[in-house]
Amino acid sequence: MNTEPYPPGSSLGEQPNAFADARHSIRGTVSDPVTKLLLDSSHLTLPQLETLLADSVSNEKAIKKDQRRLFRPSEKRISRGSYNRSLIQAQNNVIRSIYTILLLGYVGLFDTSALQPFIELSDTLQSYIEEKQPSSPGDLEAIQDLKRRLSEVISALADRQSFKDLL
Repeated sequence: MNTEPYPPGSSLGEQPNAFADARHSIRGTVSDPVTKLLLDSSHLTLPQLETLLADSVSNEKAIKKDQRRLFRPSEKRISRGSYNRSLIQAQNNVIRSIYTILLLGYVGLFDTSALQPFIELSDTLQSYIEEKQPSSPGDLEAIQDLKRRLSEVISALADRQSFKDLL
C-alpha cells in the first residue's frame, strides 16, 4: 500500500502549497490546547475531528469529493471508504449532540437560562483564540483556568436541583 499523502499525478499534487497549507492548518487546530481540552470531553474522536476539518477545508477549496480525504493530516493515506465512514460517524455524533440539547430543552430539563453560562464560556473561548500568542508563557495558566471554568459550569448544570428533580 502506498503511504504517500497523495497519489502522484493528482490535481492536489500540482498544488502542493495549498495542500500542505491546509494540512498544516488542520494539524495546528487539532494540536491547540483548547481543542484538545474540548475534544477530550466531546462525542468526537481525533480522527473524526480531523475528518470534519478536512471536509470543511476541502469543501471551501472546491476539491472533488474523492480527493477530500487527502486533506486529513494523518501520516498515511486513508481509503475513501475509511474517510467516508469517519465523516459519517462524526456528522452523526454532532447531530445527535444537537438533538440531545433540543430534547433536554423540550422536556424541560434544559431551559434557555441554563444556556447562558455556556454562551459566556463560548465568548471566553473566542477571546482566548483572538488574544492567543503562540508559545506565550501564560498559555498553560490560561488553559488550566479555562479547564477549571469549563468543569465548574458543566458541574453546576449537572447539580441543578431542577435537573435532578425531573429525573
